[in-house]
This record gives sequence, structure tokens and C-alpha cells, in this order.
Amino acid sequence: MALQIAQNGQHHGHFGPDKTHFSAFRRLILLALCSATAACGVRSELPLGAPAYSLIPAEVAAPAPDRYLLGPMDVVSILVFREPELSVESSQIDPAGNIVLPLIGAVRAEGRSPAELSQFVESALTRYVHNPQVSISITQIGQTIAVEGGVNQPGVYPIPGRSSLIEALALARSTSQIAANDQVIVFREIDGRRAGARFDVRRIRAGLDPDPVILPGDRIVVGFSALKEAWREYFTAPIFNIFRAI
Repeated sequence: MALQIAQNGQHHGHFGPDKTHFSAFRRLILLALCSATAACGVRSELPLGAPAYSLIPAEVAAPAPDRYLLGPMDVVSILVFREPELSVESSQIDPAGNIVLPLIGAVRAEGRSPAELSQFVESALTRYVHNPQVSISITQIGQTIAVEGGVNQPGVYPIPGRSSLIEALALARSTSQIAANDQVIVFREIDGRRAGARFDVRRIRAGLDPDPVILPGDRIVVGFSALKEAWREYFTAPIFNIFRAI
């Protein structure tokens, strides 16, 4: 291919690919990047630094392990001591954040820890059972994030309620050798509107910047250093719409 390009260059009186071929290749790169982030049509650059952390804050204090908050699609087991007919081996929290239990009916599970949900169910069952004892455990985490771009293993990963950007990248086996570590984008829905922010994971790993919190439903896209100039132009070109919030 390189020989053919050089020969073509000599035929036209110059060396290397002609501008038409380069322009077409560049457009293909930009279209591929646009498809990877699914964010075409927005006219603002992504915030970086303090504005980015105002959208996607850093973790102030790590939550205690027993403070995992249940969310949609999580699967739980409900055991009512000495009441097998009221126990549920496996119940998935629906998209609205509820589960349905015997006698009680629909119960709000989203936003509660397993211990808090156990206490609520115990209180509700006192109408039917003397001194009920309820134990609720998580059997499957249904909350996920997506990690794409310059990582070693892109995909959709379950997370325990909340995580950090570095932990999320670790799920995808970290950034790849061709990753642009200063071009890591986090997309999130905030108050019903999509938003995005850019982070430099080199500074985060060095302890110079805080590690932002990653929530279920977030989408992380890591840029490619091999296409860094095209990647940067993608985020500044006026025909594209990369958003703070829309």
C-alpha cells in the first residue's frame, strides 16, 4: 500500500498521498469518532478542570460497604425467618425501582440499602406476622456503566452503586498503549438532560486531581493518542455538538 501511494505521488508530480485522499481519510476518522461517542450535533466543548468537576464531582468520602444503595435491575433475596411462604428466593428490582413482595405488594427498593429495606419490610409485616425478622441480600448487581474507546477491554460492567473513574477504567483492564489519557470523557444524565465532562487521568493517577465519582448509567469514552489531532478537532469543530448539558 505504501509503495502504491508513493508511485501514485510520482505519477502526479509529488510524493505521498494527494490531498483528496487525505481529506477523505480524515472525514472517515471524524465520522468514526462521532459514532463512538454518539454525540454529534452539539456546539460546545466539553468542560475541563473545575467546570468538569462541577458536573461530575469527586468522591468526598467512600461509602461504607453496607451502604450500597439498591437500584433498578439489581436482584435480591428476601428471607423472612420461619416464614418460607413470605420469603422470596430471587426478586429483580424493576425499572421503576420497586419489588413486589407477598402480602405487602409493591415496595420501593431503589435508593435504600439492603439493611434499610429489611427494616421497612419488617415494619410492614408486623400487621401479619409477630416479630418478623427479615434478611435481604444482593444476589446480582444490575447497575452498569459502559467503557469505550482506548481501553484494553471495552464493554458494559456492573458497579456497586457508585465507583470512581480510575476504578471504572480498571474494570476495562485500564487504558491501552494508544490511549489519550488526557482525553477521557464521562457522559451522564443529570436532571433528565445529558451532560459530559473531560478528565486527564494522568493527573488523577499522579494525585494532582481528585478522582471523580462514577454512577450507574455513566458512559466513559477514552480518546486515542494515535489520532489525537483528529480527536481534538472533533471536539472543537463547529459542526459537532459535544455538550456540557443539553
